[in-house]
Amino acid sequence: MAKKSKLIFKIAAVFALLIFSKCANQMPPGGGEVDKIPPTILESIPANGTTEFHENYFEITFSEYVDKRSIQDAIFISPALQKPLEYDWSGRTLTVNFEDTLKQNTTYTITIGTDVKDLHNSNKMAEPFTFAFSTGNKIHTGKISGKIYDPNSDGIMIFAYKNEGKEIDPSKQTPDYVSQVGKNGKFFLSGIGDGAYTIFAIRDKLKDLKYQKNEDEFGVQFKKIELKDKFNEVNDVDFFITKEDTIAPNISNVIMKDRNHLLVEFRDKIDSVKLSPSNFYLLDSTVNKKKFPKYIFKGDARPYQFYLVLSDTLEKKEGWVLISNGIYNIDSKPSLEEKNSITVKNDRDTLALKPIKVAGELPEGKVDFEDAKITILFNDAIDTATVKTKLSIQDVKGDKYPFAIKRVDDAAFTISVLSRLRQSMEYTLKLDLKNYTDISGNKIDSLFQNKFTTSNELDFSGASGNINTISDSSNIFVVLQNTKESKIKYSQKAGPKNNFDFKKVVPGKYLAWSFKDKNKNGKYDFGTIIPFKHSEEFKFYPDTLNLRARWPVGGVNIDFQK
Repeated sequence: MAKKSKLIFKIAAVFALLIFSKCANQMPPGGGEVDKIPPTILESIPANGTTEFHENYFEITFSEYVDKRSIQDAIFISPALQKPLEYDWSGRTLTVNFEDTLKQNTTYTITIGTDVKDLHNSNKMAEPFTFAFSTGNKIHTGKISGKIYDPNSDGIMIFAYKNEGKEIDPSKQTPDYVSQVGKNGKFFLSGIGDGAYTIFAIRDKLKDLKYQKNEDEFGVQFKKIELKDKFNEVNDVDFFITKEDTIAPNISNVIMKDRNHLLVEFRDKIDSVKLSPSNFYLLDSTVNKKKFPKYIFKGDARPYQFYLVLSDTLEKKEGWVLISNGIYNIDSKPSLEEKNSITVKNDRDTLALKPIKVAGELPEGKVDFEDAKITILFNDAIDTATVKTKLSIQDVKGDKYPFAIKRVDDAAFTISVLSRLRQSMEYTLKLDLKNYTDISGNKIDSLFQNKFTTSNELDFSGASGNINTISDSSNIFVVLQNTKESKIKYSQKAGPKNNFDFKKVVPGKYLAWSFKDKNKNGKYDFGTIIPFKHSEEFKFYPDTLNLRARWPVGGVNIDFQK
């Protein structure tokens, strides 16, 4: 009988082990559709709004099994606790234990961020989950909500600081309240007490609840935020985000390609519009002799790279140094003097000068019949005056049209036709290349021809509407931004009757938004963190505009009063 009991026990144990292993194995079943459903939180203990809570833990129950490691970096508690949390799992329920003693008569807000992902397919939570409780008999009910307008807003943090008369530095201070942005860009802060607040949107790369200058993108609120008595809810606290660049430009590498060309590479993006040969010179440090470059251009170089062109060759010996100074980054921070040693190369440049790109500014390389502009990109530097030599623009009959030339850099030029062209007609740009030589005297004895077609007014769409505001509209701008091509953007100042009308818009899908240009510089200002400066207020039209050729859209009304 004992042997039989042991046998039954062993069979039961093996059966239980098999059942347990199947339950413990959280791999998705074979076959079927891929799991795309994000996890959600079904319940929290305590429930949102609980008062007189004196326990040293909280619980949350998920809709499915989640990656335990992902949640530990996704729990945010306001006010912050000093000691680490302890985690205890029971199936899909997580118990989080506090090592700290909670403060008396204090409202705590718990946010579970969107970095939490499920085990099946690493789907992240679509929206953060927030609940608040109080250790006293009263809970703060203040609320602040808004939206981040960015193509990749998921995971951006919201840092809220209570104003106490001192300058707030998010690079050193942890926030009083924290939330996280969901996939739709929306955020929600709750359980906030009365008072004035400063709020930043931070893409917190290190996830340390601190702002890292020059690394983290940020957004600044556009208005004062204060919660008081019955007015304890503020909505539409919206943000654009940007990146601060206080680091002066720095050269990472200099390579001499041949006796006339140096390839200069920067560590980060620079303001190429302000870049010129005068930012550089070459120094023979052995005899203190200087040589100055004649040209600079982008050409076919990679990002952050530019070509410097020398008219004089360098003596092949050690001691040559490239000196650079006064080169600006995107935030107008100039570089200090920098020295980079170079290895002289005396190989001759044998590549003939020729155009590598000729195109209009419209899709498919077309040009605007009313304001025709064609960009010419050469493979090497050339004087603007030389470009005019033996260049012509003519129609199929051979009639020529006057033009003006604008330098982009020393190898790129914009040709503007000075008269109106006919719609949907073919024209030809001609270059007699035998008149063009590069710094080394290379040229091609041939005639270059590029045919281009003008647009038709029926090729375009348009959008019109009004701005609803009680303030002065004289400094309000409206922007149309193509959703696929970031370079396709239109901007215009609102008219005296708060109206706007974009007449020649390339067909496509667009977002329409408007901003109040407080400093009257004609562009949107993001504000600054230190010193603190509000951003400019903006509003979006709620729907995406599908602008089709021949079908302009009206009634695009942007409301600043909502």
